[in-house]
Amino acid sequence: MIATRKINVANRFEIGGNNRFVLIAGPCAIETEEMTMQVAATLKEICQDLGIHLIFKSSFDKANRTSVKAPRGVGMERGLEILQRVKTELDLPVITDVHESWQCEPVAKVVDMLQIPAFLSRQTDLLVAAAKTGKIVNVKKGQFMAPWDMKNVVEKLRDSGSEQILLCERGSSFGYNNLVVDMTGLVEMRNYGFPVVFDATHAVQKPGGQGTSTGGNREMVPYLMRAALAVGVDAVFAEVHPDPDHAFSDGPNQIHLSNIRKILEEAVAIDDLIKGNKETPGDKETRRQGGSELKTQNSKLNIKLFLTDVDGVLTDAGMYYSENGDELKKFNTHDGMGLQLIRQKGIKTGIITSENTMMVERRFNKLKLDYLYQGKREGGKLASALEICEKEGITLKEVAYIGDDINCLELLSHVGLAACPANALDAVKQIPGIVRMNKKGGEGCVREFIEMIISRMEK
Repeated sequence: MIATRKINVANRFEIGGNNRFVLIAGPCAIETEEMTMQVAATLKEICQDLGIHLIFKSSFDKANRTSVKAPRGVGMERGLEILQRVKTELDLPVITDVHESWQCEPVAKVVDMLQIPAFLSRQTDLLVAAAKTGKIVNVKKGQFMAPWDMKNVVEKLRDSGSEQILLCERGSSFGYNNLVVDMTGLVEMRNYGFPVVFDATHAVQKPGGQGTSTGGNREMVPYLMRAALAVGVDAVFAEVHPDPDHAFSDGPNQIHLSNIRKILEEAVAIDDLIKGNKETPGDKETRRQGGSELKTQNSKLNIKLFLTDVDGVLTDAGMYYSENGDELKKFNTHDGMGLQLIRQKGIKTGIITSENTMMVERRFNKLKLDYLYQGKREGGKLASALEICEKEGITLKEVAYIGDDINCLELLSHVGLAACPANALDAVKQIPGIVRMNKKGGEGCVREFIEMIISRMEK
């Protein structure tokens, strides 16, 4: 199989290069904020369980509806607000459609990827504007185009400065109100070197098949998805809805949210077989806690020291001041109880922070922790941790540490088990093997990490 180039998504993972397929999924249109968040959260949980990288997709405007009376969505301003919430609160990269060249710049301020609809895949001004944003551009091949016609699309984007290109197959017109997928077209497009996406749900559409709306056959989605994965694609696009029969758009071809897990389980099995990726029972045992894999292959953790940062971890990183100008910090009581629980398991605990304040010292004393290192900038936090390890007669591989900022990078990269809050800096989240918590700093992320460790110790 020809390996395509790798496209980095938000400094988190890569599409292409014969990696496991990435899923681009969500409801066709943004209908309500509540439903959007529900689908995104459910998809995230399922994908984490199955080891699939997820990019959330939903459209703020369906500009190519069959009928002028059909609902189109919530509009760009409101739609981007909702996508920003998905991105921030659920820590997911997001993608949405753009239909006009002027939309590219404002949309690119929120999303990680721009999508060019199939009917607009030859629209030069739109392609140029999308390329100039610097974002990844996913272009859906027009139903009226041959696979080799996408060469011209690629050249337009590259001439406009983009090398972050995805080519998406969604079927070709085959007579009236019908589409067919030529699987050899996936191979043809892959020859251009860019990752290929298979749109499994639009491929079963019956364009205009219901007179004033599009028809489809969602029962065929799993079959086409499996076939495309057997050919070898880099990503799968699928529209997923909790109640497709009452969706704003594309209802007949959207997948029921309740059915997506089983479909994806089969997809992973085929993709791993074709690409030669293997997952051991140990990998499954240690998969994702809070969004990442554990940095250990053992079924039981061997942690003897638990360390934590303060600002942005034990606190929300906010700077609070009294009327007298005194600095204040807000700690989470759940984190405090978590530190007590792990001490009861015989694990030593400590705080390492670059700052030096009486507030932290008072918190340390109240919790009766074992080690406090404040303001020791020479040698950084790693030097402080090594000093503690020497006193305890242990190695860094027996240390768990949670941090959130660049001054934590060195220590996080050397300990046996590293974690970060949901709102840590991207550079921290990209440390190999780091465990990403679901909770943010100051909102119980330390307790979440500790409970994960305790549960693994007890197995």
